[in-house]
Amino acid sequence: MSFIMRYCLCFILFPPLNAHTTEPHPLGKNPIDSKVTWIVEDTQEWQSYVDKIPTSTSNETASIIIKGLADMGYRLNFIKATGDRAEKILRNEDNACISDRIKTPAREEFSFFSQPHDLYLGQKLYRIAQSSPLSPKELNEQGELISLTGLFSRHPKKILAIGSAVSYGTELDRQIAALNKQNVFVRTGSSRIVSLANMLFKNRVDYVIYYPQEINELNQGNIKLESYTIAGSPPYFLGHVACSKSEAGEQIIEHINEILQQAYQTREFYCAHEKWLDTGDLPKLRQYFYEVFKYLPDSDETSL
Repeated sequence: MSFIMRYCLCFILFPPLNAHTTEPHPLGKNPIDSKVTWIVEDTQEWQSYVDKIPTSTSNETASIIIKGLADMGYRLNFIKATGDRAEKILRNEDNACISDRIKTPAREEFSFFSQPHDLYLGQKLYRIAQSSPLSPKELNEQGELISLTGLFSRHPKKILAIGSAVSYGTELDRQIAALNKQNVFVRTGSSRIVSLANMLFKNRVDYVIYYPQEINELNQGNIKLESYTIAGSPPYFLGHVACSKSEAGEQIIEHINEILQQAYQTREFYCAHEKWLDTGDLPKLRQYFYEVFKYLPDSDETSL
């Protein structure tokens, strides 16, 4: 693999898929509805819950929340759904939730959002390494891609693959929406995280947009890749739990926020972020992690 997975001195046990407890609610009040439909969007993520083996930051931090909800008396029913179906469930059920969602105005119309439960360094545009980099006309002085529209106007036969019902953040969503349809392949289905990367690795598409943590883990064949930060794209993204926009959903979010406020100040929560990154990315992680969560463990606590 192209990176060294950093295992911190912390361990997170995945709860069973029918996680629940009969212990009394420690906060002194009963949930409005103790049943929660917990949506798992991607096949790879679903398998992580089945195997109880974490494969990403979002897996590990979501597990902290799931355990906390179970300890509060919630009964979680896990279901697997595509991104499109997940949104339908959130719209139509009163007590459904899904983790690792970027907060957007469109999603806030039908969901309540928790405080952030994971932080990912900014997404990049990836392609198979070429004999020469992109033209200087396509890059700014910082070496960032000026815009997706500029790139594809110069290369009208190239294809960008994206996931259906996936948000890449407000700025990138805007740029993607402005592209010609023939330049965009939309991957549907429940295995989009793996499938989009494999399409790039097999030269079936020309570009994908990924978080560094995700594509590092998926690039098992150590295929040489080029990556470009897209100008205007945030340096990091925050994932939230989204729940149905209902009285029950609002109550669940309140309890999730209480769980997160305690988790933020733990080495376990930080390690769930650090262990999936290249060593060279750790200074940026520590900078942004402290900026968002106001906590950093001592350096000797996170050493191998």
